[in-house]
Amino acid sequence: MAGLKKRGNLYYIRFSRTVGNKRKRKSLSLGTTQKREAEKLLIEYEEKFERGEIDPFNGWTPKLEADRKRQSLVGKYVPLEEASKQFIDQRSQANKRTKKNYRKHLDMLMDQLGRTMPVTEILESDIRSFCFRSDLAPATQVSYLRHLKVFFSWLEETHILRTDITENIKAPRIPQKITQKTVSRNELEQVFEAFDKHLKEMKKKRFITKPEQERLWFKPMINLIYYCGLRAKEAVNLTWKDVFFSEQKDSSDDFGVIKITNSDTNTTKSGKERIIPIRKPLFPHIHKWYLDQGKPNDGYVFPSATGLDEWHQMDSLALSKSFKKFVKLAPEVPDTVTLHGLRHSCATDLLAKGVPAVMVQKIMGHASINTTMIYEHLDTKNISDAIKGIDE
Repeated sequence: MAGLKKRGNLYYIRFSRTVGNKRKRKSLSLGTTQKREAEKLLIEYEEKFERGEIDPFNGWTPKLEADRKRQSLVGKYVPLEEASKQFIDQRSQANKRTKKNYRKHLDMLMDQLGRTMPVTEILESDIRSFCFRSDLAPATQVSYLRHLKVFFSWLEETHILRTDITENIKAPRIPQKITQKTVSRNELEQVFEAFDKHLKEMKKKRFITKPEQERLWFKPMINLIYYCGLRAKEAVNLTWKDVFFSEQKDSSDDFGVIKITNSDTNTTKSGKERIIPIRKPLFPHIHKWYLDQGKPNDGYVFPSATGLDEWHQMDSLALSKSFKKFVKLAPEVPDTVTLHGLRHSCATDLLAKGVPAVMVQKIMGHASINTTMIYEHLDTKNISDAIKGIDE
């Protein structure tokens, strides 16, 4: 049997076996500071030890095993430095900044492995040790791995390597607070300003030659998601038969409702259907879109702009990417804002305006009230307003 032990920053594998009445132990360095990599090696070596394929009590070491793996790899003999140079030179479509970033990451890898290291002898464990150091923040680890994945994918495509050794390496998740994903109404207006500016520039350069390239759906659809707290799939699946406008009266605050329903091809995340009131700020956006579309009775509210008819569905991933594009073009809006963050923003806004949590739960379609209560984070002004006058 075998187990893990940590000495300083390094992980060791400790083998044990019983010979006669005596128990023998042998500890060998795995050469890694990463627990995940050490656990993976432990499983591999313990199985080999039990099958009798390795004998740590008779000269075998993890280093010898790693050397054996390196020698068994096939492919072109190309030093890491030469491969890096070829890779960067062939990325003709990349701008100077992108090339500089690849060069920086590959230089750091060469500093760790050696510039003359043949790329065929680089192991998955080498990449893990390089990317997942404990002194690196999760976002930095993701950046390291992302650049190396592109490089090793290219090595496989050019047949320098038989396989991409980074294929099975997953990036760590970067923890994000809900507040990092949400957007204020003022910030959303900045996103719309970035959208308008981009559209104007594209028209000036004559890059826009067709109506569908103007993304006329962008503002009404984003406003709908923001004010109704829709998920991306719910937004692209919404049909006109589930939108009900009220007859407008000057004194009325009833602008209608939209229904989020289940169908044979799509169900809501919680499986619950719900009715969402059309809020006053949303009404002019969605009603104008309704009139511009010719007052349709059915079909998708926001069909694909490149589709043949009103039943050609927009892709939810493309929607998310489109929104993210204009978030990044808005200089004062954090890059962490996401399309799903609009849903978070809706729940936060409703609670801040005093809508009871139970009603917010129904509007958002949360299966549990506990999910709704996550959004009940108050800012300093809310807290000050809440306690104002209590000691008078």
